[in-house]
Amino acid sequence: MRARLAAALLATVASAAVAAPAAPAGATVVALSVTAAGAPAPLFDGPVDTQPHPVDGGDGSGAHPCSGSPSSAPGPTATGALDDAMRTAGIAWRGNWDPSFRDFFIDRIGPYASAAPDRYWSLTVNGRFSAGGCLAQVAEGDSVSFFYGPLYGQGSPQPPPVSPQNPGGGAGSPGAAAKAGPSSKRLRRVVANAILFLRRQRGEAWARLALALRGDGSPAAAAAALVGPRLHAQAANGSFGADVNATALAVLALRDSRPRAAAHAAAWLVANQSSNGGFGYRPGVEPDIDTTGLASWALAVGGRSAALARAGAFLRSAQSADGGFPALPGGDSNAQSTGLATVALRLAGIDPRRSLAPSERGPLDYLVSLAHRDGSIAYRPGSSPTPAWTTAQALLGLTGRARLLDLDAGGTAGSIR
Repeated sequence: MRARLAAALLATVASAAVAAPAAPAGATVVALSVTAAGAPAPLFDGPVDTQPHPVDGGDGSGAHPCSGSPSSAPGPTATGALDDAMRTAGIAWRGNWDPSFRDFFIDRIGPYASAAPDRYWSLTVNGRFSAGGCLAQVAEGDSVSFFYGPLYGQGSPQPPPVSPQNPGGGAGSPGAAAKAGPSSKRLRRVVANAILFLRRQRGEAWARLALALRGDGSPAAAAAALVGPRLHAQAANGSFGADVNATALAVLALRDSRPRAAAHAAAWLVANQSSNGGFGYRPGVEPDIDTTGLASWALAVGGRSAALARAGAFLRSAQSADGGFPALPGGDSNAQSTGLATVALRLAGIDPRRSLAPSERGPLDYLVSLAHRDGSIAYRPGSSPTPAWTTAQALLGLTGRARLLDLDAGGTAGSIR
């Protein structure tokens, strides 16, 4: 049976290549790969001629613009190329249109449908992860890859993508072998020392939250303290002061005690997520790493997996070559942004022990490299302006997924899980 399926899939790919018409004038040619983990062959692997065109994802909402950001000139896109290739190959696909994102969430290609907890379609363009395929414009010769499996292809057996920036693949690309990160012994020592340091700094509100997740109090109560009086003033739209950070913390604080209020707040976050998957501190403000990391935590707690996936893709694309994360994409890495981004990566199902950027360093390598003997973690090399605040948010990034989702009793201090 497996051999027959492999032969059928290979025949589909071969017939698609033979049947492909000559490229129309002005068409952009990209290399498209559509691959599912465990499949005997790719669903599609070859060149695609594509032009900007409306796309119907088959969800009943009709055709939608699929030619890049509304603020840019129309151009060919990754999802447009997928649509062209699948129609040529005779392979059905489905995407659910989200008007707030102005993009599709790819639900199914061929027989492979998105399913919790770890089977989703993800997209890379030239090896960089993209939150939306209709917003991701492509150029001649680009490498476009749709992969089905663990979120963002973590652990994917596929070879590293080839791109103009990385013509031979190699260690810096997402599919390549990656360093495993710092040793468990080193991580435990850094965590234990950071906990001892923060116990001497209990007056810092973020320290109380980081310690509560380690068993020192209630994480929900600590999150509520960070929101302050605004926690009792939820707006009709679900937000808390139209502040993304306060609303995200409110979701953490209220999930168990006031679940309807928490769900309303999470819905407001989803409605105000930027088209690239990130979050600014207020709606319409440029997305930043810290706010996106905190909002992602709330999305995970609120069960908003599609929005979490988009936020994870935005964060992953913003990682620096040193393994850390900057406050804004393209800036210099710091421990606070890296800590909150790593929270989101864990919750999105991405292993932070592995290198994600074009280097051999991952976010845990970066955080561990900033640990001081007194237990504090520097903001960046040679700079520690707010040691308690920085150490607390770095410790959040060193906290396992189970603890991050346990907002009632917290966990047992001293270990990573």
